[in-house]
Amino acid sequence: MGAITLRNVVKEFGDVRAVDGISMEIADGEIVCFLGPSGCGKTTTLRMIAGFERPTAGEIYIGDQLVSSEKYLVPPERRNLGMVFQNYAVWPHMTVFDNVAYPLKLRKVPKPKLREKVMETLEMVGLTGLEKRYPEQLSGGQQQRVALARALVVEPVAMLLDEPLSNLDAKLREKMRFEIMDLHRRTKITVIYVTHDQAEAMVLSDRIVVMHKGKIVQIGDPVQIYQEPVNAFVADFIGLANFAPARLVELKEGQGIAELTTGKGLRFPCRVPLAQRGGTVEGEGLLFVRPEDIELVPEGEAELTGVVVRRTFLGDRLDFRVEAEGMEWRVETNPDVQFDEGARVGLLVKRAVFLAGEENHEPTAS
Repeated sequence: MGAITLRNVVKEFGDVRAVDGISMEIADGEIVCFLGPSGCGKTTTLRMIAGFERPTAGEIYIGDQLVSSEKYLVPPERRNLGMVFQNYAVWPHMTVFDNVAYPLKLRKVPKPKLREKVMETLEMVGLTGLEKRYPEQLSGGQQQRVALARALVVEPVAMLLDEPLSNLDAKLREKMRFEIMDLHRRTKITVIYVTHDQAEAMVLSDRIVVMHKGKIVQIGDPVQIYQEPVNAFVADFIGLANFAPARLVELKEGQGIAELTTGKGLRFPCRVPLAQRGGTVEGEGLLFVRPEDIELVPEGEAELTGVVVRRTFLGDRLDFRVEAEGMEWRVETNPDVQFDEGARVGLLVKRAVFLAGEENHEPTAS
């Protein structure tokens, strides 16, 4: 079984608490991305699951088996986990075949079975016909496939991937994301994927675990994380965001009215995340709006009005910066929108979220 459970896991390095009491369950066959900035604790968490680090406190289970605690540690080679690293870690003096076969040789798998398993795995990752090549004769994407094949060949209960695509160029990285998705669909293996790249997390995940300062801030599917972040950090880290200081003046069944506390105090319909709905009405916080959730219209067709200060062509869309209500709003539209720099416009807010208790966050567009 590839289910993985963390219970109140802590990891300290001297006076630094890198992981601060995290708990979660990862289901068998699920693909979960640990997402966050450098230093948030995601790689340390992965290394504890792999067995390379011992928790300072708490417990880690693979299936029903305890594999890590303060006083107990099952070594990495006995956890039956596949690991793929950022730098591929393929051996340059070995052929593709020998790289992939190496874990089976350590397990003393008979040669006929070993060859059958290696060739089957190479076919799975699209490397058939390249088994006699050396890593220096392969592209970056092909080397990464070798690393994936080597991790898969032993039929692990789960795969742990630590920023495996960060060394690839943008187009190849995008292609490899979808190849990893296809591989997961075929194998049904549990995958834990560490990244700081929000696009990777959005594309690959059944669920995203957003981490910050050693803690889990939010767990949810990509749509939940993107559309209903629990706080300004998550909203700001996942995609682009506008933040405006506001107070909640009405709330009923998750739908509310937020009033800006700057300018003329305009009011906007908004949603309130489930985790914050127990708060009292008239709480201070932030109105959070994605740039694509604002429509630019002629002045007079919306209560919120401003001046276009910058217009940038990005190919498939236009990026506008608009000064309105004492702050700068970022708006993304299709490339047919005709407003020029200096134009007075209305900003029609189509979707907004109220984030309670976030009044100290910088009230500008990201």
